[in-house]
Amino acid sequence: MKKIVLFIISLISIFAFNTTVYAASGSLSVSSGSVYVGDSFTVTANISSAAAWNVHTSTSGPVSGCIINQADASSDATDVNKSFTATCTATGEGTITIILSGDATSAADGNAVNISGSRSVTVSNRPTPPSNNPSNNTNNNTSNNNNTNPLTNNSDNKSSNNNIKDLSVDGYELIKIDSNNYTLTVPNDVTSINIKATPEEVKTKIEGTGSHNLTIGENNIEIITTAENGSQNKILIKVIRKDGYYLEDLDTVLKNNKIDDINIIIKSDTIITAKELEKIKSSKKTIKFNYYDDNSNLKYSWIIDGSKLKSSSDLLTTISNDSKNKKDILKLSNYADGLFIELKQDNKLLTGVKIKLYVGDKYENKDLVNVYSYIKNSSKLKLVNSKVKVNDGYIQFKINDASDYLLTMSTINNSKNNTNQEDNSLAITLVIMLGILFFLVIGIILLLILRKNKKVKNNSLDDTPVMIKNNIDSNYNNNELI
Repeated sequence: MKKIVLFIISLISIFAFNTTVYAASGSLSVSSGSVYVGDSFTVTANISSAAAWNVHTSTSGPVSGCIINQADASSDATDVNKSFTATCTATGEGTITIILSGDATSAADGNAVNISGSRSVTVSNRPTPPSNNPSNNTNNNTSNNNNTNPLTNNSDNKSSNNNIKDLSVDGYELIKIDSNNYTLTVPNDVTSINIKATPEEVKTKIEGTGSHNLTIGENNIEIITTAENGSQNKILIKVIRKDGYYLEDLDTVLKNNKIDDINIIIKSDTIITAKELEKIKSSKKTIKFNYYDDNSNLKYSWIIDGSKLKSSSDLLTTISNDSKNKKDILKLSNYADGLFIELKQDNKLLTGVKIKLYVGDKYENKDLVNVYSYIKNSSKLKLVNSKVKVNDGYIQFKINDASDYLLTMSTINNSKNNTNQEDNSLAITLVIMLGILFFLVIGIILLLILRKNKKVKNNSLDDTPVMIKNNIDSNYNNNELI
């Protein structure tokens, strides 16, 4: 019997000490490690054995899109596996680097594990398809990678030089990929460009120069040179007209007085530097910095009024629909239903700044939303804006030096009303100052009265001995006469 008991205990011990706890983890993958300019590919962030996660991707290199921002938890607080995908588009030749960051928490141990990773994608120009012109196979062609007219006889001693000596665009600098391919990126407001070209040989004819209208996106412009002997050369200029203004266009838009409504497209992790903010401050213009999701939907805007800017520290524009202080905020709000907003800016925010947020997933048009800021040091909620109306799915409000906000249709009784509190404090201070001033005036008046009375009394006392002496002398004289 003892042996059986010992055997059972041993089995229990084996299972107890060999129970595997799977820690949360994350990884990053891309659909292709090599693409051509203009091609799209996908990036995927994988989360394993996690009950809660907070994952982000950032990029460098010639790419647009590729952004993943996911912060959530499983509905039943159990460990799950999740995958989040974003579409990337290669915008130029070079190397694209995608970086994964964040953390994941497993329900098994409750510990948050930092996750990281990176992937690189090589971008090259798409090769030019071979020409069907039989002259390409002629070994006696003396041109430099040029097509020779098969009807031309080189023995005619006509020049076959169809090369370009100089190629330029008025006001811009072309980027040379190779002798037959150039690229150029222009701001959104540039609707046309003027191309100039000079051949190496005077008798070479050039087609395709002059003014060219541009549409938003990619514009392919061909420059064709024809040598004296008829051989031709084709040069491709790929001009990308931006779909909007970006941070690198800030100087351009600030100098352009024809633009009334200035909108600049930013990424989720864009930092507006102090130097750039100083430029906005000097211009006294209002700039809207807009962040769009992968489906080109506006998620939020930073509206900066240059005429009201006072300080110019760097501004991190990242806004998350979550908060590290969610538990504390929920407790302070008596668990009011609402949206949590966290500004990643970790130092004091700028004056003259408003935020426009998309809340259409939570609220309907014309709903009235109260905006509360969370004061970390005092663990209080402060009413920043009350009854902000939802218009077309967005609300707009001023921000203060808090980085966490609660947007709710509820009224939180134990919150600190910023406006009313300041007005009440000002009124109380004014009453106290008037009261002090009143009593000070009364005191001065009383002091003057007392001094005057004392002086009169002293004068009266000084006159008394003289009067008594005169009375005595008078009485003496009268008695002597008697």
